[in-house]
Parts: sequence; structure tokens; C-alpha cells
Amino acid sequence: MIDWLWDLHQEGRIVAAQDTGSDASRKTADLRDRMQFLEDRIDRLLLTNIAMWSLLRDSMGLTDQDLVNKIQQIDLQDGLADGKVSRSPATCPQCKRTFAPRHRRCLYCGHERAGQTPADAR
Repeated sequence: MIDWLWDLHQEGRIVAAQDTGSDASRKTADLRDRMQFLEDRIDRLLLTNIAMWSLLRDSMGLTDQDLVNKIQQIDLQDGLADGKVSRSPATCPQCKRTFAPRHRRCLYCGHERAGQTPADAR
């Protein structure tokens, strides 16, 4: 009888371990799909940026050095030459609390954020 209970207990543990393994496999596949989506999106954005720069350069007589200089200028706006655009937290003009970076409206009072640049749109 004790052996039967032990076997039953062990079977339960095996099933639980199999479920955990299946969950991990599904999550891995989901992350792989998400990573592929993001890589494809980056490739499209890169292609779009190259096309836009080519149009600007050709139509306005700009040089690649002009682009490099502008990139450096924008990079330094936050005080760090780190190759990233850092956004400082915005404050809601209505309730004076900090806007959540991913939301267009204040989570506290509902005031809509104004003055976003095209780079802020998501």
C-alpha cells in the first residue's frame, strides 16, 4: 500500500515536471517569435532611415558628415555621449505628478500629454 502511494506521489511529481518543461518550451518559442518580429522591425526601420537619408542628402546637398554631426548633437542633449536618446520624465501640468513614459494620458488625472515629438509617438 505504501509503495502504491509512493508511486502515485512520484507520478504526480513527474507530471508536474513535464508541465513545467512544456511551459518553458512554449515561453521559449514565444520569445523566439518576438525576437524575430523585433529583428524584422529593426531591419525595416534601418531600410527606411537609409532611404530617408538618401533622399535628404540628394535633394538638400547635405553630406554624411552633416548627419554625423547632427547625431552627435542630439546624443549630447541629455549630457551623455552614449549613443542613446534618454528621455527625462515629464510632469503633468494639471496634477504635477510624473507621466508614465508609455502612456499618452496621466494615470492620476487623465490629462493628455501635449507636445510630443514624432520620435515620442509609439
